[in-house]
Amino acid sequence: MPKSTVVLKSLAGIKRDGTKYDGDFYTDGQWVRFQRGLPRKIGGYRSINKYLTEISRGFSSFTQQRLQYCHSGGASTVERFTIDSSKNSSIISSRTPVGVSATGTITLTTGGAGSVNSVTVNGVTVTSGSVAFVTDLPTTATAVAANITAFTSTPNYSAVAVGAVITITAATVGQATNGFVVVASTTTITATVTNMAGGLDALTSSVYNQWMFQTAYDASTTDNSLIAHVAPNLSCVCNDTGGQIFFGDILGTDPLVEIPIPAGANATGGIVMMFPYLMYYGTAGVVGWSIAGTPSDLSGAGSGIARVWGQKIIKGMPLRAGSGTAPAGLFWAYDAVIRATFTGGATVFQFDIIATDTSIMSPDSVVDYDGIFFWAGVDRFLMFNGVVREVPNQMNLNWFFDNINNSQRSKVFAFKVPHFGEIWFCYPRDDATECTHAIIYNVREQSWYDTELPSSGRASGGYNNGFAAPLLTDCIPTASGYRVWIHEQGVDEIDGQVAAPVESYFETADLSALTQGRSEYIRITTIEPDFVQNGPMTVQVTGRANARAPEVYSSVFIFPESAAEPHEQIVMLKEQRRELRVRFKSNAVGGDYQMGQIIGHVDSGDKTVLG
Repeated sequence: MPKSTVVLKSLAGIKRDGTKYDGDFYTDGQWVRFQRGLPRKIGGYRSINKYLTEISRGFSSFTQQRLQYCHSGGASTVERFTIDSSKNSSIISSRTPVGVSATGTITLTTGGAGSVNSVTVNGVTVTSGSVAFVTDLPTTATAVAANITAFTSTPNYSAVAVGAVITITAATVGQATNGFVVVASTTTITATVTNMAGGLDALTSSVYNQWMFQTAYDASTTDNSLIAHVAPNLSCVCNDTGGQIFFGDILGTDPLVEIPIPAGANATGGIVMMFPYLMYYGTAGVVGWSIAGTPSDLSGAGSGIARVWGQKIIKGMPLRAGSGTAPAGLFWAYDAVIRATFTGGATVFQFDIIATDTSIMSPDSVVDYDGIFFWAGVDRFLMFNGVVREVPNQMNLNWFFDNINNSQRSKVFAFKVPHFGEIWFCYPRDDATECTHAIIYNVREQSWYDTELPSSGRASGGYNNGFAAPLLTDCIPTASGYRVWIHEQGVDEIDGQVAAPVESYFETADLSALTQGRSEYIRITTIEPDFVQNGPMTVQVTGRANARAPEVYSSVFIFPESAAEPHEQIVMLKEQRRELRVRFKSNAVGGDYQMGQIIGHVDSGDKTVLG
């Protein structure tokens, strides 16, 4: 072939499925994205907190004034910190729910003689015998309280007296002790009682705990509440045990408080706010909702429960609705997609089936991108834009599903980067037990690519509107704890005062004379780089004699950010391959690039087909 010039440009995206020679897309890449069809380096990231005590299994951020209020849930903790507008973090406060014992009272009201003959709780006597009147009612109350505390038979209660009021406290904490009936039998003395109530469960610890966080406006307090849900769903999305819901002031630091779940319901799946209702869901297709405007009350007038499907509900998201049908929501069951719309009246909500025989990889694999929902199923990617459709992926579908560690698939999480039109699906690859890689769907480019995540991996997180950037958490702890990172910041990895380069590269599709009907090598002699570039970059030629021949790599050639000498304006080389590709790389502190129109000078080479 005569000497000619070619543009070293491939189609947007990185094609992993099939062979390298099959297609016109880029064939390899790391930490590279595509904008306007051209490669550019993905932004850097910096640590903003490094003291989380447990790996995060759910992370949320809420913006008020110039602060981001961040909460992270772990196996046995809920931790909270703030980030200011300069991206400085506060200290971490624990908001881990603690157990609260139920209490009841006996108030001695009248009588100057007689006795308190017995006290029972839930039909069980908690006194050892009759307590006679002593001096006055407060002294008698003190004697009764001492008797209850000293009587250690099951179920074991303690008591204290303040004035004539005896407060009985259950030794067993938890909501199971709520509502126990207190009875005081007396002679001459009269008394009033309040039944045992107020018991709350502590967080049930589990290495499989997975968290969801929602923000809710509470009409009863006019405050914004943080609603937190936890269940051991990392064991399997089909898990049908556990499920706790907690709440507290989203700006506060006090321990979160349990929201009791009504009898006959369960919350093994999770929660979603469909303002003004808190919806909860779980096993056997159960969906329940709170009193309107009071998300902490799931049992009062106006709340409700429905069974909308047979299989477990995995995920819920708010959905745009028309006049008279708002609020509305979308629910992902184990094998179906279900829509909820507001009806009012006795039913409050109605539910209809959008699609069956669908699937969902994990609760955190769903992303709302401008009102269109994208998610990972167990064998394909799906979307909902009024109907459920498959998202076409001929680039890395097999790359993802054939290599994900299915035993850890509940850890898959997704987030968006709207500035670049991206949806990231982070997943544990091969035998990894935490998320080590991501595949990326670019909504604007209608293309797919992938990247290895930073060496510490990423465990949880999402996009933060306040910073217009993702906040993501570590998979691997440092000596001080797990770090929280803000991405799309500069071009380097910044951890404290240490800056490290972030390696980024891409490799073109094959350039070959075979497509023009000529069985000959292509010789490339000059490359004219065209980059918006910071720092030095390298270029390397690779390729094969035929599709089954081994790869042959050239020397690595460096070209600087700015050419100080004429010979630095181009890259001079002499390489030939029958199937030829070119790799460009940036791996320096401060390194960055956006590709333009790169010109290669080529001519004919040898005729052999063997390598």
